[in-house]
Amino acid sequence: MKKLGMLGGMSYESTAVYYQLINHEINKQLKSSHSAEIIMYSFDYDELEKRLEKHLWQEIEDRMVEEAYKLISVGAEGIMLCANTIHQIAPGLEKKISVPLIHIVKETYKEVKKMNLKKVGLIGTKYTMESTMYPSYFNEHGIEVIVPDQHDQQVIHDIIYKELIIGNFNDESRQKILHIIDHMHVDGIILGCTELPMLIKKEHLPIHRFDTMEIHAKAAAKWMLSDTYDL
Repeated sequence: MKKLGMLGGMSYESTAVYYQLINHEINKQLKSSHSAEIIMYSFDYDELEKRLEKHLWQEIEDRMVEEAYKLISVGAEGIMLCANTIHQIAPGLEKKISVPLIHIVKETYKEVKKMNLKKVGLIGTKYTMESTMYPSYFNEHGIEVIVPDQHDQQVIHDIIYKELIIGNFNDESRQKILHIIDHMHVDGIILGCTELPMLIKKEHLPIHRFDTMEIHAKAAAKWMLSDTYDL
C-alpha cells in the first residue's frame, strides 16, 4: 500500500468524510482490520479563505507547496487536495512536487465519460464556477460544462460558506439548490464542492449526480493499492 498525503481542512466537514471514505475503500479491498496509510495536514480554513477573498492565488499555492513538502518528507508517496476550489493551484503544485497529485477534475471526468454525457452542469463555490478548471479540461475531451447565472452562483456560494462549511445542512437551502439545478436543463450535475454531496443526495435528483468528494476519495484508494492506476 502506498502512503497518501492529504491536504485537508478545506473544510473540516468534508475532510472528515474523505478520511472515512478512503479507509472504507481500503478495508473493502483488503478486508480484515486493514485501514489506509495516511499522512495529513489540516489547514485552518480561515487562513485560506482570507486569501481567496483577495484572489491571492500565489500565496495559496505557496502554502500548499510548503505543506506538501512536509508530507513528502515524512513518507507521502502521493498528494491530494481535499477541495475543489483549491485545485486551481494544482498546475503549479504539480510542477513543484516530486510525487503524483490525485486530481479531482481528472477523476471526475473519468466518471462523467462512463455515462456518455455530452453536457453537464457544475455547481460549487463562485471561485470554482467562475474558473476554467472544469470547462477547459472537459471541453478538451468533448464534454460541455455549464454553470448557473451570476445570481444563482451567489446563492450557492453563500449557502456553502455561511452554512455547509460549518456543518449547517437544512432543507430550505437544499431546495434552493435543487431549483437551480432543475433550471440548468442538463442530464448530469457535478457537485463541484466537497460539502455539497452532504446536502444534495442521490435520491434528491432525477439526473446523474457526480459526487466529486466520493469520486476523488475512491480514486485515491485505488491509487494506493495499485501500481498501474492511471492518474
